[in-house]
Amino acid sequence: MASNEQQPLLGASRIRSRSHDSSNISGNQQTYNADSDSSAGAWWASRSRDVLSLFTVLLLLGAGLGIWVYGTLPTSDHDEHPHEYALSTARIHEHLERLEDIAGQHNGSRSVATGHAASADYVVAQLRAHGNCDVHVQRFKSPVWTVNGEPRLSVRAPVRVDFIHEADFGVMRYGGNGANIADAPVAVVGAACAAADVGDVSGKVAIARASSHCTAFETAFLLEQLGARAVVFVRAARYTAPSRARVRIVDWKEGDPLMTVPVLSVTHSVGQLLEGADGVRVSIATDTRIDVVETRNVVCVGSTGDAAHTVLVGAHLDSVAAGPGINDNGSGAATALEIHLTLARIRFRPNSRLVFAWWGAEEDGLLGSRHFARVLAHGWKNRWTDREPIPVRWSDIALNLNFDMLASPNYIALVHNGTDASQAARAGSQRIQRVFEDYFARHEFPYQLTDMRGGSDFLPFIENGVPAGGVLAGASEIKSIDERRKRGGMARTPLDPCYHRECDTLLNINLEALQRLSRAAMYAVSTLATTPDLRGYLAGNA
Repeated sequence: MASNEQQPLLGASRIRSRSHDSSNISGNQQTYNADSDSSAGAWWASRSRDVLSLFTVLLLLGAGLGIWVYGTLPTSDHDEHPHEYALSTARIHEHLERLEDIAGQHNGSRSVATGHAASADYVVAQLRAHGNCDVHVQRFKSPVWTVNGEPRLSVRAPVRVDFIHEADFGVMRYGGNGANIADAPVAVVGAACAAADVGDVSGKVAIARASSHCTAFETAFLLEQLGARAVVFVRAARYTAPSRARVRIVDWKEGDPLMTVPVLSVTHSVGQLLEGADGVRVSIATDTRIDVVETRNVVCVGSTGDAAHTVLVGAHLDSVAAGPGINDNGSGAATALEIHLTLARIRFRPNSRLVFAWWGAEEDGLLGSRHFARVLAHGWKNRWTDREPIPVRWSDIALNLNFDMLASPNYIALVHNGTDASQAARAGSQRIQRVFEDYFARHEFPYQLTDMRGGSDFLPFIENGVPAGGVLAGASEIKSIDERRKRGGMARTPLDPCYHRECDTLLNINLEALQRLSRAAMYAVSTLATTPDLRGYLAGNA
């Protein structure tokens, strides 16, 4: 660093030297120098206006040249796709914080029997305070199956054998209410689909097999109607664990039957004992319960855009009973909410009307989206349908975008494969897939395709001929070594180790995944909603 002491300036020494020499200069010469200074000032005064004018012209030419050069440069990605960058990951996270608070107030869960109603109230309040849509609540009934205690299964044939829960047997979901059955005889019925296929099962435990001609529910319900005290399904030899499948009508609606007697699944080896030994007696104890509760969908119908080309954006809002569901599916629900609020804030004007929906009872079998489709596509009604109509016609819906789990900690960016859609919805679903692929290609983000055969709320749409698509970050799928090399993360580990567990909290959220996939969602929403002739595009005409 230089010293603070001031050094004499070279110019100052020259001035002192010239002052010393000036003592030899005559007075006349001093007068001449003063007159020269006066002439120079006069010249500058006469020319200053011209100089300033020239400077102004040069400045304007430079500015114009700069504007021309800037205009010829490529625009930034931010300029080309402003809606993506308007979406705030921090605001999405704030919604997730609120959803976690709600779960904390409802026994650590946001299921339809716990915190889902409060979650729906939060979404409705946000839409009415900051959104730009007509908000509607669509009420319906959902069955809730609860396990209160561990089941027991034992056999006396003639020696007593106690089986291990989850290794040898399990209670199938929606497999009836609790019961305590001691030393009941068995009736082996095989793959029964009609009463004519069944012998005497009254007062007995029916031992059944799955049939390719009817569902497990149809078999079990038939056996219950014929007097069976319980139903036990024997799995095929290729399965090493009992089934956890639902024993219920897939597209259940209010008024449909539910099982009341216990329904169990056993491994093939246990089944051989039950089917083959003489004089088998079975004891079963279950502590389960089925309740039918009221729940709801929240539907936000946009006020601008062509209603005949409606883009319906959906995400389920409920969690499983076991946890708060912050990734599954707080991440998708919060993203859909913030996309709508952002578009309202920036006064987005779509060509096609936007409708946002937050489904209830997805974790109970897609019941919210199925109810929406049943009412709109097939005219089904319940006690609330006429009092709370949704101003959307099924024929108006051009496509559905579904966002389910966008922030898995060991994520892979997944795009739904439109080829899996039904024939009527396939071409449009493939075009939606292409929009998402364009986003990942532009950003050079890795991604891969995943099937679109079931498991989330796009299903009722493609089943009824409406194209659908979406992105997700993965659930219980195990990341392979090859996927780890290409996508990063941890091999031989689930994409979401906390899937359907109590640890699905804010700590389970991968912020990089949330930002990338929420922006992919915003890109798809804003792009498709502004596409001219949307139905023509979906049909492959553009």
